[in-house]
Amino acid sequence: MVSMITTMDINFASVPAQIRNTLDRYMPWIRTCTADDGSGLVQLRFEHPVAMLAAYRLIGPRCRTPMSSEARTSLEKRLDRIEFPPGTIPSVALRQTSLSPTTREWLTEWLDCPVALYFSGFSGAVVAADIVYVCGAGQRSDWHEVLLAKREDVPALLALMQETLDGKHVMRVMGGDSVMIQPLAWDDLILDASVVRLVREDFRLFLEREEWYKRHRLPFRRGYLFYGPPGNGKSSAIRAMLSASGVSGFMLNPFRSFDEDILGAMFKEASESTPAIIVLEDLDRCYPLDKELEPESRIPLQQLLNHLDGVGSQDGVVVAATANDPSILDSAILRRPGRFDRVVGFKNPPAELRQRYFQHMCAALESEDITECVRMTANFSFAQLREAYILAGQIALEEDGEINASRLVRAICTLTETMMAADRKWNSPVGFQETV
Repeated sequence: MVSMITTMDINFASVPAQIRNTLDRYMPWIRTCTADDGSGLVQLRFEHPVAMLAAYRLIGPRCRTPMSSEARTSLEKRLDRIEFPPGTIPSVALRQTSLSPTTREWLTEWLDCPVALYFSGFSGAVVAADIVYVCGAGQRSDWHEVLLAKREDVPALLALMQETLDGKHVMRVMGGDSVMIQPLAWDDLILDASVVRLVREDFRLFLEREEWYKRHRLPFRRGYLFYGPPGNGKSSAIRAMLSASGVSGFMLNPFRSFDEDILGAMFKEASESTPAIIVLEDLDRCYPLDKELEPESRIPLQQLLNHLDGVGSQDGVVVAATANDPSILDSAILRRPGRFDRVVGFKNPPAELRQRYFQHMCAALESEDITECVRMTANFSFAQLREAYILAGQIALEEDGEINASRLVRAICTLTETMMAADRKWNSPVGFQETV
């Protein structure tokens, strides 16, 4: 790790005050870099951690940043050079991302001083700075990146960031970094007819018919609860919803420690960014009926219920929740009508869907060629079907051939044997024994 410890005064004040206190020491350098002639600077914040570009420039091609490779490449094309405040040593945290020596990369985290980024076409630099935000005495602190640019450069900066974000979708993770959502089209999913009707078409009509809802005095909101065994498309369906044009996404990890009302902050931010989807995953783990099953969520159940009940007044907000086994879910979540308008099951695919899946993955396979594959994969989840197809691809690669029914059958046999062996291992009465 390349590191330098610097002294930073932390004041329990408003976020803008903390930003000013942090940047004051650098202001002469910032005004010089941005070519500020007195017209003033503008402070902006984007979803991308833009300072990561400096880490990439310092470490080189074996460096990987939390920014998506597409976004980094788009910005890199316009980046001429970088510069740091005089007398500072840039600080970058590094950790390896792979066990394979041939593919090993360094995942970087920017830790310290502001950096001036000189993009082509700008009159001055854009300065990126990480600012510490302290929630209050004894509370968790967090870092937020701000960008400072000369006023006349703001339109060019907005255009550059828009170019970077075009066709991409961002999930706002409360209390953490935002993540890019790889777009997923509904047509790429093999769905049961009930899922198409209750989710895909319902969600499409919801986004298109806001005025209709209001004209008929209906709440313009939706609540979906997707349930079923892992690997059958619950998260994929949510990803397809998040891929809709103009939709904002929000989520948090309910097992982390947060400020007192982080959930309220998320619902408020979603209501200001509509249409928006709030994702609540694994509700049965968060709020099981039997409290001995899992550690309780750090967010009290009553707090969640209050926000679910209040979401009716927040037009344009969709709540999409998942549960593997709703029978163990605290009944309070489902007891009141209106918390979830659509409760939809995602079950292991029947024969017809398994056949459609194989033909979707490989159009060269004829129906009669995959009859045996469909028969052999009874009770497989979609994730297991995908694993079988990937294994068939590996066999084809090793044999320098194409994926066909014969290789797919061999892959299914191998995968079935592996799963049976795993079941025998974990169900064995012997288990693991401690050696002395």
